[in-house]
Amino acid sequence: MYISPVRPHRMSNRTLTLCAAVCLVAIGLHAQTVTFLDQTTRAPIPDVTLTCTGSGTVAVSKADGRANIAALMGCDSIRIDHLSYTPVTMAWAALAASPEVDLSYRVNLLRAVVTSGSRFAEPKRDVPEQIDILPRREISFMGQPTAAELLQNTGTVFVQKSQLGGGSPTIRGFQANRILLVVDGVRMNNAITRSGHTQDLITVDQYALDRIEVVSGPNSVAYGSDALGGTIHLITRSPKFMGADSIRTTGDAFVRYATAAHEKTAHAGIELRGKKLASFTSITASDFGDLRQGSTRNPFYEDLGRMPFEVVREGGLDVVKRNEDSNVQLGTGYKQLDLLEKLRFRSGEHFVHQLNLQLSTSSDVPRYDRLTDYSLDSDGNIVPKYAEWYYGPQQRILAAYTLEVKKEVGLFQTARFTPSWQHQEQSRHNRRFGSSKLGHNTEEVDVFGFNADLEKHIGKHELRYGVDFGNESVASSANTENIETGTLSYRTTRYPNGGSKMNTIAAYVNHSMEISPKLIISEGLRFTNVRLNTTFNDDEDFRFLNGTYEQNNSALTWRAGVVLMPGSDWRFSLLASSGFRAPNVDDIGKVFDSAQGDVIVPNPGLEPEYTTNFEGSISKTINDRVTFEANGFYTLYTNAITVGPYTVNGEDSIDYDGVMSRVAALRNASEAYLYGASGQFTGHFNAHFTLRSGFTYTYARIRTDSTDYPLDHIPPVFGRTSLEYQAKKLRMEASVVYNGWKRLRDFNTKAGSEDNLKATTSLGAPAWYTLNVRGAYAFNAHLSLQLALENILDMNYRTFGSGVSAPGRNFVVGLRAGF
Repeated sequence: MYISPVRPHRMSNRTLTLCAAVCLVAIGLHAQTVTFLDQTTRAPIPDVTLTCTGSGTVAVSKADGRANIAALMGCDSIRIDHLSYTPVTMAWAALAASPEVDLSYRVNLLRAVVTSGSRFAEPKRDVPEQIDILPRREISFMGQPTAAELLQNTGTVFVQKSQLGGGSPTIRGFQANRILLVVDGVRMNNAITRSGHTQDLITVDQYALDRIEVVSGPNSVAYGSDALGGTIHLITRSPKFMGADSIRTTGDAFVRYATAAHEKTAHAGIELRGKKLASFTSITASDFGDLRQGSTRNPFYEDLGRMPFEVVREGGLDVVKRNEDSNVQLGTGYKQLDLLEKLRFRSGEHFVHQLNLQLSTSSDVPRYDRLTDYSLDSDGNIVPKYAEWYYGPQQRILAAYTLEVKKEVGLFQTARFTPSWQHQEQSRHNRRFGSSKLGHNTEEVDVFGFNADLEKHIGKHELRYGVDFGNESVASSANTENIETGTLSYRTTRYPNGGSKMNTIAAYVNHSMEISPKLIISEGLRFTNVRLNTTFNDDEDFRFLNGTYEQNNSALTWRAGVVLMPGSDWRFSLLASSGFRAPNVDDIGKVFDSAQGDVIVPNPGLEPEYTTNFEGSISKTINDRVTFEANGFYTLYTNAITVGPYTVNGEDSIDYDGVMSRVAALRNASEAYLYGASGQFTGHFNAHFTLRSGFTYTYARIRTDSTDYPLDHIPPVFGRTSLEYQAKKLRMEASVVYNGWKRLRDFNTKAGSEDNLKATTSLGAPAWYTLNVRGAYAFNAHLSLQLALENILDMNYRTFGSGVSAPGRNFVVGLRAGF
């Protein structure tokens, strides 16, 4: 029987198309979501935008990095874009077949978004102010012990330290209460923020930060008094909402050990994400031992910073002991604890409520620069000035509620209303060598504030405006304790013992207009009124000040800027702006010894100080790989509050705390001027290597009828250069951080100056540099290892104005986990 061969059945084109469609649908059913990950850290990336170039359909990744791509099905060209990552283009089929997509980190500074220029989010390229951004990714990689070291190691902010537990930033030659610190939109500066070196910056936990924005130059229109040199806005992490009804839990933990101060730090954070309710909780604990300085010394000043002794109490007596290792700075260690809780609740389509709670506290913090002060007796023996000098636990509490409204109404489209309360406690404790009298000074400040910020877009015009209110009260107490008998006796308070109050009311408006995509203009005004009331009620000391003193100061500050982007990735900006600072309680009511033999007394007649600033910048980006940026500024500083000779009852010297001391006071100088420049370079050679470099130079003088003399707090030229390598799971960096010389001729040598000439050499503050390497390896999305070797050459140095030497060779190891 013949059986004919079976011929293969030929499928029609229609059948083939149907089968292909079925297959695509089947793939789609199993691949509706894609997760975007950082190529190096393996962390999920939220807010990735996926756009079909044909239809314009858009999808966005959620807080967990996942994006639903069902709406993009069949698209042949999908652009995947994020402000901080290199854009890529993929077809839907390829995207659907990839459950995870790695993106390469690359910041385009002109595409970044900032909030500190006008208190609302806006593209950095549209803002004429110089604003530097330090995002969370960089904060994590740099792995510094506190926010002070973090900023110092960026190379864009100069930081002075009088003790290990401190850090006072300088921007464009302004420091302390002439720099405004802001956390989550709430001012940290208060009535006792001093003109000398401060440590408020370290009370904000860097491990809880989302980013830091540094505004260089006056920012008084946005934030009011104190923002003369600039603003440092510390923005903590906020929990994110989920789109679904389910609740998702994420978290991270981090442990770190560093050898220079035997630092031990542990951090844990947990975030709950729901559709209407979200929460973020953070806790960080640090334990710092005595800091070891570098051993590689310059032979011309090889004893700089050595600590040859320590004071111990034996048999009821103070005894000087030899320090076996003079590179170990005995009396620098301390402990710190930081807590943060943020709750966000969405009530309807237009309203979000946020509760922000922060607590920072510490152990006693030794004032190291005072503990190193000594003289030699006739036999050449060391006689320390102090047996004890320490700050008590510095406590900062913040409770703030914010109502966020996004709704199109007559007055605004976006609004924020933030009532807040802050409490800060500071104390100082000191006892002279051989004395049984331990002095205690304690200050407590309560600040009640309210901010209302609104935003309205009308065609090409953008209006941002609002009002601020503040009420501050200061309580200052003091006593002297006999450590042998326990009895308490009278002691002069640091601030007026009858109490002090400051009240602030302000209104501001900022306007910007995009005349064309290439030209943007902006301007703003702010009116601020500050009232101060302080009462001296001293029956035993400085009775010449007794009574109540009042000040009522008002100021109208302004800004006007233009940004030009003519094309070919060029950008030019010009800005004129003004700033002001009203005297606070620390200015008009403080009594303290700034250095041995110098005492600063109150001057209730102080007036506000003002700045008028002119600046410009130019930047050029080449092929989206190389960016150059240069900035220059000139600031006229009028009514500048500086330290100068003073008299008390006609006497230029008085007995203060047992020492005959020259009298000085804060006074309004006629005029000062500052100018300087900064530059930054970023070059992405390829997908793996990036070179970054930046520097800052500042010059300043106080004008007189004869010879101009230096304004204090002015740092030498400083900067940082780094070469970075990135690959999948791996990131490495080699860097050099440097400072130039500050010669003696550039020091302010007047009585009470903060330039701390006694802590440097006879020639001035020497130049220095450090070589550093660090790296991070992500084993997976949940576990990574960080290693660093800082100051490889073990260089011995001090940053200008500092009373404690910088760390020597420092090996750092950290382990980070996430879920």
